[in-house]
Amino acid sequence: MQAKRKVTSSLLVAVFSLFAGLAIAAGEQKVALKADKAGKGASGAAVIADKGSDQKEVTITAKGLKPNSVYTVWLVNMKPKMDMAGLGGGEYSFKSDDKGNASYSATIGSADLSKWQLIELAYHPSGDPKNTKELMNTALLGKLKK
Repeated sequence: MQAKRKVTSSLLVAVFSLFAGLAIAAGEQKVALKADKAGKGASGAAVIADKGSDQKEVTITAKGLKPNSVYTVWLVNMKPKMDMAGLGGGEYSFKSDDKGNASYSATIGSADLSKWQLIELAYHPSGDPKNTKELMNTALLGKLKK
């Protein structure tokens, strides 16, 4: 009888864990980031997860970037007109490590994020994230909406 209870308890824990894992995974979206002109050989992903109270956390991981280089993160619309806004605070920037790897996280309102079509990482060869002339140096690009 004791062994039967342990087996039943173990099964209940396993089933509960499975459903909890599926519920957590359901709140995430993974966006593949593909290399563009300034990102030859680079790749990455943006994971968008529920953060509570109508917020999303966007976590970007990338590899194959230019080592020790500055990048900025942008939300972009191409249609009906071209528009863009930085993702996160400050200068929306990060620096890759000496192997070309990087990660970046930012929080944004769910309604704000839903307005955008693309996520873009721009390479700044000057090292200055404020240099807006370098925004056309797209390293990685991913579609937020299908």
